[in-house]
Amino acid sequence: MKIKTFFFILLICTVSCIKAQMPDSVKLVLDSSISLLQQYALHAKTTNWPVVKQIAYAKAENAKTWNELDSSIAYLFQSVNDHHGWLSAGDAELRWHIKTEFRFSEAVKNEMAKGNRFVKKILTGNIGYLRVPGMMVDTSQYNKKAQQLMDSLFSLEKSGAAKIIIDLRLNGGGTMFPMIAGLSPLLGNGKFIGGANSEGVVESMSVLENGKFCSEDGGAAKVVNSCRQLSPKTTVVILTSNLTGSAGECVAVAFKGRKNTRFIGETTAGFTIGNNGHWIIKGKAGIVIAESAIVDRNKNIYYYNVQPDEMIWGGDNFDDYLQDKKIQAAIRWFSKH
Repeated sequence: MKIKTFFFILLICTVSCIKAQMPDSVKLVLDSSISLLQQYALHAKTTNWPVVKQIAYAKAENAKTWNELDSSIAYLFQSVNDHHGWLSAGDAELRWHIKTEFRFSEAVKNEMAKGNRFVKKILTGNIGYLRVPGMMVDTSQYNKKAQQLMDSLFSLEKSGAAKIIIDLRLNGGGTMFPMIAGLSPLLGNGKFIGGANSEGVVESMSVLENGKFCSEDGGAAKVVNSCRQLSPKTTVVILTSNLTGSAGECVAVAFKGRKNTRFIGETTAGFTIGNNGHWIIKGKAGIVIAESAIVDRNKNIYYYNVQPDEMIWGGDNFDDYLQDKKIQAAIRWFSKH
């Protein structure tokens, strides 16, 4: 008993010494990161915090700068199973780099190298094809990007499209607001996506109404809808790949539970977790934490990824769309619906 007591006291002294050796700003960032993760992280309640804190401080023993907290911060994010969040402090961006095997076809890699862009085409018959790229834009660009997407949809309608393929295969994320607002003619009005906590309790649902998509935390994008034929009743196929991630997955989830809708392709990247940011030092250091899991209109929760209805790995062809295996599957499904 005396040995255990001595060891515990020694451990406390060791942690205290480690903390004391750190510059104040480094100590503040580490202490605050632990506190905020413990308070807000999606899986915080299942984390053994006494042990995690001990190891995190040990890993930061020699840290004199924010950059040198890398192994400690990575460990903290790993402890709460958060591979979507990060710490930003000065020029340091620290996160847990989870080793996940992604399977990207050569066609996907080559097309991604050409950069993000809208692509719209009329395929066989009355099928319209629309690629929705990732959108890494600030709030001042939300409405502009949303309108560009909506205008692309309207262009397909003017060209005679009555069925739509929404291609999210190259959508690695960014912000969901302009994407969902831009596709609002196909979704209509309602609550199609939200967030749930680790206990499965739905805590919020974002609202799409008359072309305006907004959330409780203030994010919003709005379009002027010109479409008259394309509507929530339009038959739609959503294409996904192993690269479809984050906000791209949010767009996919917004269509889950929609009638006349088919998901074809690969499982998505697995960033179906809602992030929230917290300042530690205003304007200098902050932490982004995965705090909720995505929920669809029927309150189904997506803790891991989005699964297609019809799994097709590879077979992508962005040079000859009619030779693309996923598009071929979409055309076959359209022929029966």
